[in-house]
Order: sequence, then structure tokens, then C-alpha cells
Amino acid sequence: MEKADISHADTQVLLRFSPFNLCDEDELVVLADHAWLVREHVGHVLVEMGSHDPWDIYLVEGELELESADGKTLAVNAGSPAAKTPIAHLQPRVYTVRAKTPVVYLKVEKALLASLSYGASGQAKTLGGETDSLGDDPLYAEIYDDLVNDRLDLPSLPEIAVRIQRLLQDDNVNITQVAKLVQSDLAISAKLLKVANGALYYGQRKVDSCNQAIVRLGMLTTRHLVLSFVLHNVFQKAIREPELALHAKRLWEHSVEVGTICQVLARVTPGLDPDEALLAGLLHDIGELVILTYVERFPRLRRSAEALHNVINKLKGELGATLLREWCFSDAYVTAAKEAEDWYRDPSERADYCDVVVVAQLHSFVAHHRFEGVPHLNEVPALGKLADGQLTPDKSVHLLDEAKEQIAELKHLLLA
Repeated sequence: MEKADISHADTQVLLRFSPFNLCDEDELVVLADHAWLVREHVGHVLVEMGSHDPWDIYLVEGELELESADGKTLAVNAGSPAAKTPIAHLQPRVYTVRAKTPVVYLKVEKALLASLSYGASGQAKTLGGETDSLGDDPLYAEIYDDLVNDRLDLPSLPEIAVRIQRLLQDDNVNITQVAKLVQSDLAISAKLLKVANGALYYGQRKVDSCNQAIVRLGMLTTRHLVLSFVLHNVFQKAIREPELALHAKRLWEHSVEVGTICQVLARVTPGLDPDEALLAGLLHDIGELVILTYVERFPRLRRSAEALHNVINKLKGELGATLLREWCFSDAYVTAAKEAEDWYRDPSERADYCDVVVVAQLHSFVAHHRFEGVPHLNEVPALGKLADGQLTPDKSVHLLDEAKEQIAELKHLLLA
């Protein structure tokens, strides 16, 4: 068997990861003496499911594959948000972790990490590693600590959504099987019928069964709509405290508005699916819901409405991305949740779903006369990528006005 290539880590490598970016210089020197860089080949198993060991591991280069007990796999790439914290660190291990490409990873003893103070000042840092004024906010500190240590208390995706996700991954699935599952939830099946007989299909023969509705909508649209209807329940049931529940209700209303605008914008943008865009819009602020669950569980941590607003702005993108990875959503949705308010993002010449969400949010803000802190539509690179570069602020307003009946109908279904 080929022997692994092992060498000492240096402080610059350590600083790329959490929680090492919270350490002072003396602690980093100590850590570097007890941290190792390991190079391994494709297929090497770093961690066995069910095992115990004294290490935390961090991905420096390459790509890892995490396989859970139910056979699901998750890819983690070096430099991604998921790679900034320990890989599958719970003990006993709940994943088998293997190298999908040649990899370099960092090994650090857990016992040593437990003894660190993470900086003499005790001041927390942001996700990017810079000192932040929120460091002394107890809510921020609680959520951030759980985030970097992979122990967030996240809402669960309802069972019907999980089951339909799995069912539609099967190439041999048929409409009867999907209809049977959808009909197990009467409210969802009724909403699907309404969509199939709605304004978008005006003039076509009325459908009166779940099977017929799915035939008309198609499998993927059915999946997206079921997930959309289920998300409403997630927002409704995640929070019970009245004031926070009202906050969650308004958050869902905003998400629905953004999602329906996304759907219209994607229809005129080659390469994008309108239903995928709808779902991206519905999910873009899901990280804020995670924060509200923390406020409900730890009311003593909440200082003021302004403080809560600051915590939300700082953490919701990373939390949303983490939750969507936990729910096994694709990278397109994860990116949209993480970067939806990075107004000047411009990673590619081609439009992606995050670009649609950026533009849809700005339309929503304009409609509600919310201009503070946001750019004009003309200023964001995303607008110039939609509709093959043919969209202007005036044209996009006209487009949305033409689709207002369809938007209103879908909003009514998603808010009901």
C-alpha cells in the first residue's frame, strides 16, 4: 500500500479555516506544531462511518465525497463554505468520507482544539475572518459558534417533500406513483389541480384528477410546486411565539413575491427554468428563518430589533446555504441563498438563478418603496444578463405587468 505523504502545517494554512481564524498568534504557533497536512490518492477513505478517532479534518485541496447510512452522497470541494469547518466531525462518524480526487487535508487533534481560547480578546470574527462589531452580540455569538462547529439546530424538510424528491430521482418512476404520493396530502393535490387549471393554461380542457394535473404540469414542475407548497408549512410551523411568527409570515410573503417575479424573468432568459427560478426565489431568505428559531429558543439573547436586523444581514446567507445543503438542494439554490444580496456579483457572462433572484428582489423593493441601501436596477450586472441582455428596468416592469394575472394567481396559492 502506498504510504501517505505527511508534513507539518503552517499558520497560513490554519488561518483559512474556522475556528483557527479566531486564534491569536501564540495559539497558532502551538497548533501548527500539532497539525498535519496529508496528501492522499483518489478513492482513499479518510473516515469510516461509525468509527471513533481523535482527529478533526479540514479539506485543503481537491474534492471529497461524504456517504451517509442511507446511501446518499454529498460532494465537498476545497474552498467552498462547507470546507471552511471540520469535515463530518461528529463522533461516532456519521459519514464515510473518501477522496473523489487527489486531496490534501489537514489533521488536528480534537483535544488540543478544546483547550484553545480563540483569541485573548475573546472577540468573534465574521465568516470572512475580519473583526466585526457584532462580535459581542450574544445572539450572533451563539449562532456563529454553532455554525462553525457544525451543530446548528436546523428545521427539517417535511416528509412529503423528502419522499417526492427521492421518487423523482428514480428514472423508472411513473405518473401514477407520483400522483399516489401527492394525493396523500389533500391540500397539496388540490393546489396542483388549481395550477393545472389556472391562467397559464387558459383555454385548455379542464383537468379533474391528480394524474391529469401531473401530466399537464410535467414531473419537474410538479416537484417544484410540491416543494413550494411545503415551504409555506415550514415557515408557518417553525415559529410559535406571536411576534416572531408574524415576522416569519412577512418573510414568507416577501419570498413568495420574489419567487413569482423570478419565475416571470426566467421565462424570457434562455438556459433557465421558470419553476427552478420560482423555487430559488422562495428559498433565498431561508437562512433568516433559522435565525428566528434561535431567537425563539433563546429569547434572552435578543437585544433589540436593530440588533436582530444586523445579525440577520450578517448570517442569513451562510445559514441559508447550510440549511439547503442539509436538505440536499443543488448548488444553484445554495448559491442563490448565499449570494442573493451581493448586488454586484458577476461570476459569469451567463445568467444563473442567483442573478434572477437579485433582480427580482430589487423589483420587490421598488414596489414597496424600499430604496435605502440598495442599488438601482441599472447598476447591477445581473440585469444585463437576463433575456439575452435585452432587459432594461422599463422593459422588466412591462414584462411583470403583462404577467400580473399569473403572478397574482400563484401568489394566492402560495399564501393560502
